[in-house]
Amino acid sequence: MQINLRISSILLMLQFLQDLKMGKATHAQLSEIFNHPDYEYEFRRYGVTRKESVLDYFLNLNTIKESEIPFLRESRMTELKDKHSLWLFSYENPEHYGRILSEVKQFITDEMLSEVAVMVNRGLPDGINMGNVDVICTMSIGGSFGYVFDGAFHFDLLRLASDNLKVLPLLFAHEIHHVGMMKYQSEFEDTLSLEEWYIHSFASEGLAIKFCNNAQGIISKCLYEDRPANLGLDAFSMDYLNGKFDDALSVFKKTLADICDGTISRDEVEQQFKDYWLNFHTEEQQAEETPRLSHPLLYSFGNDLFGAIYDAYGKEILFDCVRHPLKVIDYFEHLTKH
Repeated sequence: MQINLRISSILLMLQFLQDLKMGKATHAQLSEIFNHPDYEYEFRRYGVTRKESVLDYFLNLNTIKESEIPFLRESRMTELKDKHSLWLFSYENPEHYGRILSEVKQFITDEMLSEVAVMVNRGLPDGINMGNVDVICTMSIGGSFGYVFDGAFHFDLLRLASDNLKVLPLLFAHEIHHVGMMKYQSEFEDTLSLEEWYIHSFASEGLAIKFCNNAQGIISKCLYEDRPANLGLDAFSMDYLNGKFDDALSVFKKTLADICDGTISRDEVEQQFKDYWLNFHTEEQQAEETPRLSHPLLYSFGNDLFGAIYDAYGKEILFDCVRHPLKVIDYFEHLTKH
């Protein structure tokens, strides 16, 4: 695996912000920046169809009224507005992000990337060819801090601070593990039944935190005994979610039974993921409150479900279960009975 860091668009954007402050920025300059491959990647990921309106926003960044901020894309109309304060800060303080960029360059060494590759490879099937994996960093046009798209991983310099650079190796490993899992899953995921798909849906996030964040579950144990548990994960969230293991196991088993009986549809299963497994609220919170959790139950239960199989049976059995999810039931039931 060769991990390639792409950050060359950042200096161009910092120069634009400085020029904008001095009244020298031009449409042609910004258009050239947004034609950079890393911003083209972002426009594709966010599905931006009104690129000219985004250019207009940045050319008028320092004077535009909040009510006049255009939408980035149809599905997330407030994305630019939600991030406007960050862009205004970068306009006023481009040197701040220049320092962050310098720190990122110093922190992301070949040695660090090699360590990331070791973590990722430990958590993927033997023989999978990852090839070149791009890690792209921009001053992002969108709302996500990090995401995997089109075989690459992107993270946003605007949301990065000096005091959280230490989590970058874990972040890189976690997201690049997703790239590898997507590559592996593409070989068989379209053939899965609803029951198989339901079980399999816990594998990606569960194994990412198992192998890349040293997650401690109820059954699944830390992979690295010489490192702290739950590295790069929110302590409150993981404690809370691990405390919900029995409830989660009950929901999991009942849903599998309902699928086998034909009393639950795929739409209802998908809704369950949205409402239960991907819920960031604690049980006592109301839907309109700011979520207290940084991770959803999908993470912790996925770690216990698949991570415990790795602990007991090793990588070959684990990935046989990932590829043939019905095998998970027998292996996991055996573990929970002992």
